[in-house]
Amino acid sequence: MLPTSLYTESELVQKVAGGDEAAYKELFTRYWDQIYSTAFMFTKSPEMSEDMAQEVFARIWVKREKLKDVIRFDAFLFITARNLIFDQLRQKVFTYEYGQYLTEYFKDPSLSPVDNIELKEMEKIIREGISSLPRQQQTAFCLSRFQGLKHEEIAVKMGISRESVKSHIVRAIASLRKHLGQHAAPVLVFIMLQL
Repeated sequence: MLPTSLYTESELVQKVAGGDEAAYKELFTRYWDQIYSTAFMFTKSPEMSEDMAQEVFARIWVKREKLKDVIRFDAFLFITARNLIFDQLRQKVFTYEYGQYLTEYFKDPSLSPVDNIELKEMEKIIREGISSLPRQQQTAFCLSRFQGLKHEEIAVKMGISRESVKSHIVRAIASLRKHLGQHAAPVLVFIMLQL
């Protein structure tokens, strides 16, 4: 491993861009704690934070040639991490497991009244999006995401085919993503401050 005093950040980044694995390990060592801490601030989960930090560094290695044009690596690294964390958390909004995670997270007694107001705002936006869905989409989505039922189980419950269930859920998710996109400011503020 390269001693940290041998290279400036810029020199180290250029070496990584050229495919130097030892330089990459040094970069990893220098910035791991920072990325893990950023992920933990968003997720409050050690496991999720470790996975996200590993993914950030994996992406940097895969796209290392782009580092040649990076002027401020710390800013580049933060933006890469923020985007990945935000994308993964946004995807998890549409999973049953994440609903459970949010429930557990917001049982935290250390949350301030402002935290609880922001949670209520986010819940309101999501509820509005779900209630605006056509009835069949709403039912299929809720059975899938909030009750954790499989497509086959939903099909039996709703008296429709498995393919119809899948179609309803796909269309519901697309509509909800559009709805959340129209309300990006409060959702983004919430995620940036709390998750």
